[in-house]
Amino acid sequence: MESYNQDFIEDIKYDKEMEESLNILINLSEEIFHDFKNNLATISGLSQLTVLEENLSMGAKDNLNTINKSTLESKKVLDRFYNLIKGFDVEKNDNLSLANLVIKTLEMVKHRINKSKNGNKIELNLNLNSSSKIYCNEYKMRQAILNLVLNALDAMEDNCGILEINLYEREGAVILEISDTGVGIPKKDQNHIFNPNFTTKGKNGTGYGLSISKETFEEYGGKVSVESRIGYGSKFTVVFDKS
Repeated sequence: MESYNQDFIEDIKYDKEMEESLNILINLSEEIFHDFKNNLATISGLSQLTVLEENLSMGAKDNLNTINKSTLESKKVLDRFYNLIKGFDVEKNDNLSLANLVIKTLEMVKHRINKSKNGNKIELNLNLNSSSKIYCNEYKMRQAILNLVLNALDAMEDNCGILEINLYEREGAVILEISDTGVGIPKKDQNHIFNPNFTTKGKNGTGYGLSISKETFEEYGGKVSVESRIGYGSKFTVVFDKS
């Protein structure tokens, strides 16, 4: 009986050591996976952005589309492995700082800001005056914000103009405004820009970006609207109820 008890105690000690080692592995993996997925999101976003550039050969566009496809497949592999070791929910929502999400999104397009072209450049006017958090999925929310930012950048021809982003709180709401000094949106189109397949960019647009953004914002309790004047630019406003 004594030998059995001793073996039992040794088994418990071994199991506890294995559990501690596994917990260390899981915690370390969580940080690594988070960094990898952020990097993959950046690669995917930039490849989608670059493929819209003019004067690209079909071969270059095909390569960029392959890069984007590979990053999405890599993300799925990471998700499956993480699910194996921790039961990680790939659609996990969390309370995330909206200001931090904006900053991370701007990192993806910083090469288009303050970039001189024929003596012109896009200037960024950034005013983040809220520390409020939104319960959301980081990847989906960053993509939704990115779509609005890209829309603003594309509206400013010849890389000339001002991109203004304001984040503030008012009357129990958190408000995100993304404005540009671009060409503006015709009044007849303003009621349709959030519809799937509708685009004002011709062959350079897919018609899905703003539609996806609207769907994502509404999923997390936000409402998006637009104001625009031809020749003066556009302002997209997203309003979240402050929790």
